[in-house]
Amino acid sequence: MPGRQAARPRALHQNLDTAYVNLAALLRHLQQRDFAGRVHVELDEYDADIFLAARERPRVRERDHVTGRVAEGDAALQRVLVRASEPGGLVSVFAGETDAARADDWGGTFSAPAPAATGGGGDPSDGGREAAHTQDDIDRRVVLGLGGEVIAAVERAVESAGAEFAPHFQAARAEASEHFPFLASLAACVEYAEGEARLARAVSVAEFAEGTCEALRLVIERVSASGGEAARGVRREAARELAALEEGRPRSLARFNFSSQLERIAGLRWN
Repeated sequence: MPGRQAARPRALHQNLDTAYVNLAALLRHLQQRDFAGRVHVELDEYDADIFLAARERPRVRERDHVTGRVAEGDAALQRVLVRASEPGGLVSVFAGETDAARADDWGGTFSAPAPAATGGGGDPSDGGREAAHTQDDIDRRVVLGLGGEVIAAVERAVESAGAEFAPHFQAARAEASEHFPFLASLAACVEYAEGEARLARAVSVAEFAEGTCEALRLVIERVSASGGEAARGVRREAARELAALEEGRPRSLARFNFSSQLERIAGLRWN
């Protein structure tokens, strides 16, 4: 006897603007009513799903489209709440969808990427050019991932010091975009091929590393100038986070010219 097909989720609210919706208050409202379903948040270069079930802690899955990073857990929930405080995002609420795997079945954003193709094909006489193209693709995937790790390290430092990362990063990108135009829209410098994100060919690897680090340096400068406890601790936290990152990825960071700029971000030496 064939199994009964599960009903598709029912949309209660769609495309509510974050300029008018307080996501934290909305989640509290839904939990107080024992709501079971999914809240989808979509912002520039980022989206997330928050799964709610009666008397259970929210489960979160977020995806940063710039870095391709997918994360879950309490820290992910905090990042969603911070990002959703910016205007211009969209919030939708779907009843009856509490399973992340089923959300993927309905076309959710967190299904696993297709594996990258390896080897095969092409004109044998063009082998050298094909190999170079493949290495360039690999480099562009790696440098995009490294950029995401550096951004995440500074984000952790800023938020652990009691400040909000997202508005400072947005303002810093706007300021630095005069010299690094790609910072005006990070999504525009990312392309997807064979299920993986990589740096678009319109942006050089060196420019991406330098521009990203300059924007993050401006973030630390902005937080430091704000006064209070965050200003006193943010440089120390950033130096600690970036030192740990460099210790774990020394060769890759040096190869793509991140290492020489990490100390400039925090404004402190750690070696």
